[in-house]
Amino acid sequence: MDSLESNEDVHIIDDTLPELVPTLNMCFDTMEQAKKCYSDYGKRCGFGVRTRTSKKDKNNDVYYLRLVCSREGKYVSNVRPEVKTLPSQTNECPAGIKIARKDDKWVVRTIVVEHSHELCPQNSNLICSNRKLNMHVKHTLEINDDVGVRINKSFLSMVGEAGGYENMQFMERDARNFIGQHRRSVCKEGDGQTLLRHFSKMRDLNNDFFYDLEMDEGNRITSVFWADAKSRAACEEFGDVVSFDTTYLTNKYDMPLAPFVGVNHHGQSILLGCGLLSSEDTRSFVWLFETWLRCMGNKAPDSIVTDQCRAMTNAIDQVFPSTKHRWCLWHIMKKIPEKLQGYKNYLSMKTDLKVLVYDCCSTLEFEIENKEWLANLYHDRHMWVSCNLKNHFWAGMSTTQRSEGMNAFFDGFINSSTTLQQFVVQYDNALKFKAQKEIEADFASINTTIACGSQSPIERQFQLEYTHAKFEEVQNEFRSRMNCFIKDTVKDCISNKYTVKEECMWDGKLGIICRHCLLVLGQEDVQNVPAKYVLRRWSKNIRRKHTLIRAAYSSLHQEPKMQRYQLLCKRFYDIAEAACESESTSHDLEKDLNCLAKKFGVSSSLRNNIISDGGQLRYDIPVSDTPSYTACGSSDVLVRSPVAVKRKGRPRTN
Repeated sequence: MDSLESNEDVHIIDDTLPELVPTLNMCFDTMEQAKKCYSDYGKRCGFGVRTRTSKKDKNNDVYYLRLVCSREGKYVSNVRPEVKTLPSQTNECPAGIKIARKDDKWVVRTIVVEHSHELCPQNSNLICSNRKLNMHVKHTLEINDDVGVRINKSFLSMVGEAGGYENMQFMERDARNFIGQHRRSVCKEGDGQTLLRHFSKMRDLNNDFFYDLEMDEGNRITSVFWADAKSRAACEEFGDVVSFDTTYLTNKYDMPLAPFVGVNHHGQSILLGCGLLSSEDTRSFVWLFETWLRCMGNKAPDSIVTDQCRAMTNAIDQVFPSTKHRWCLWHIMKKIPEKLQGYKNYLSMKTDLKVLVYDCCSTLEFEIENKEWLANLYHDRHMWVSCNLKNHFWAGMSTTQRSEGMNAFFDGFINSSTTLQQFVVQYDNALKFKAQKEIEADFASINTTIACGSQSPIERQFQLEYTHAKFEEVQNEFRSRMNCFIKDTVKDCISNKYTVKEECMWDGKLGIICRHCLLVLGQEDVQNVPAKYVLRRWSKNIRRKHTLIRAAYSSLHQEPKMQRYQLLCKRFYDIAEAACESESTSHDLEKDLNCLAKKFGVSSSLRNNIISDGGQLRYDIPVSDTPSYTACGSSDVLVRSPVAVKRKGRPRTN
C-alpha cells in the first residue's frame, strides 16, 4: 500500500482533461468537482466511491472530506451466521482520498491508490455508487408508468436504446426503486388528500371539471364521482343511452369501478363520467345517480342498460323514474347452464329459450313457464326480452358489453395495489385514448369516402350524411334486402299501403333504417328518405361542442425542473434532426455542444472497455468463421423461410 503525503506544490486541474487521474495536491474550485473527479476515476478503474468522513466549521460549512472505496470497512451483523447470512461487499479496502479546503480551493491532501481486491472495470456499471438515473431516464420512467407501461418493458426499451446491457448505467432494480419513490412522493399526504388535491387542480384548469366526494364520520372517502368538461359536453349529444356496470374491482381498497358509458356518432364507446363506490347498496347507487344527474344538468338518460342488481334497479326507479331500463341480456343468458343444466330436457329447453329471446317478434310469442328462476324472469320480461323493448331506441346496446370493454381497457394498468390517485391518472389516459380514436374516425369520415354498392340515391344520401361506421351498417341493410319480400299491397286511388312480413323495429333499436323499409322505398321509387329516418346522432357534418374541448389531462404531477427538461429536450430533438442531414452540419453541432458542455461543466460520457481487442472474442483453438451454407452453393442464394413444423401433441390454439 502506497500512501502519498501532501507537500507545498499545488497543481491546478485542467478542464480539458476529463479523464485525468487524481494526484497529490491537485486543486479544485469546488468540493463537487473533486468528488466528481474521483468518482469518474473509480468508474474507469472499476470500483465504487462513497463519502467516509466529513467535517464542518462553525458556520456549518464542510471543510474536510474523505472519499473511500465502496469496499472499505468491515462487515458487522447482529444476526448470527447460522441464522441468516447476508452478502457483504466490504473488504477492508484502504484505497481512498482526502481533500480539504484551502484559500477557497479544494486540495487533495492524501491519496491511497492500491486496493485489497480485484478491480472490475468491465462491470463498473453494476457497482452501486456508479449506478445513476439521469433526467432522461427518470422522465421516461415516469411517463411510461403514468400510461401503464410495466417497469420491465420500460427497462428493456432503454437497454435497446443504449445498445446493450453493458452500456446501461443502472439496473432494473434501480428503476423499480425510483418508481416506488415517485409513487410514494405523489401520495405523501395520504391517498384521500392527494385525490382531493388532484381534483382541485383539475378544477382550476377548467371550471367545468366536476367532482364530488362522500365521506363517513371519520372523514374517510366512501364514494367518489368525477367527470371532465369533455365528458359533460359529450353527454349533451350522447347521453340519451347509457350503459352502467360495477362488476370490476379496481384498486387497493376494492372499490368497484362505476363508469357511465355512452355511444358516440361512430358507434364507439365514450366515457360520460366515472364513480368509485365502497358499497353496492341502494343508498350508494342513489348518491351516485343523483350526483351524475346534477353534473349533467339534471338531464336524465332516455335509456339505461345494467345488470340484474336489485339495488341498482331500485336506485334507477328512484332517481330516473322516466328512464327506460333494461337488463343485460348476456348476463341472463349466461346463467342458463347454471340454472337449467340439471333438467332432463336441458338442451331442448336451452334451444327453445334462445329462440324465444332472440327470434320472437311479438310479446304474444314469448310465453314461458317453469320453475322459480324462469318465473321471475318471465315476471320481469319487460326488462330484458327484445320483443318487449324493440319500440325504444337503444343505440344498438342490449348488454353492458361497452362498460365491460372499458373495464378490459384498465386491466393492463390497474392491480390490487393501485391507489385512488393512480387510478384517476389511468382514467385520464382512457379519456385521451377515446378522444384520439374519435378524432381519427372524424378525420377519416370527412376526408375519405366509402363507395356506394348500388346506384340507389338513398344509399348516396346516407353516404353523404353518416359517419363511415354507420354508413357501413346502412350498406349491410342494403345488401340484406334480397332476403326480404313484400307480403301484401293494398292499393287505392290515393296511395299504396304495404304490410311488411317482418316486424323487426330494427330502425327503432339501432337508429339505422332497416332492410324492410329500404325494400319498400325502392319498390315505390322513393329518391330521398324522409328526415326523420336520417338521425342527427350519426351525422358526420355536425361540429359538436365536446370535440372542441381538450380531454382533462395535464402534467400536474411533474416538478418544474422536469417540465423545463422536457421542453429543452424537444428543442434538442428538432436541432439534432436538422443537423444529422450531413456530416458537416453534424460536426458543427458537435463542436457547439462541446462548447456548451464546458460552459455548464458537463464532461463527456464515460465508456467502459467491455471487451478488449476491438470487441473480438479470442479462442485458444482456431475456429472457422466461414458459414457452412456456402458449401452448398453461392453465398448470394436467396434464403427462404422454413416450412411450418407439424408438432406432436394437441395443436396449439391462438
